[in-house]
Amino acid sequence: MLSLEKADEYFQLHLLRDEWMGAPEDSRKAALNMAEQDISLELGGTELDYADIFAVGAVCEQAVFLLTSQGDGINPVSALLQSESVDGIGSRTYRSRSNPAISTRAERFLEHLRGRPGAVRISRG
Repeated sequence: MLSLEKADEYFQLHLLRDEWMGAPEDSRKAALNMAEQDISLELGGTELDYADIFAVGAVCEQAVFLLTSQGDGINPVSALLQSESVDGIGSRTYRSRSNPAISTRAERFLEHLRGRPGAVRISRG
């Protein structure tokens, strides 16, 4: 698991620093634990390498998202589906985001970890 000290270091210059540092230590540890599980599952259950700044960023961003949105009642099913209709014309239903239970900033770090466009990944094969 990502250490609390490393997470605190990440948040030193973060916009949500006060929210993170103001939370009790046990809540921050629990948020890190849950965030690590969320990010690992998004990557197919792989173990995270905390030498990679993108892994640290993804977990920290997800942790602060979980910590600050606890009462928001995130419902992935209802948040994914959007619907609109106009009487006499029709209706449409579409998906809004890939996974609203993952923070937008964590998703950006995940893109780099997955090797999507914009990320350079070099491997030996």
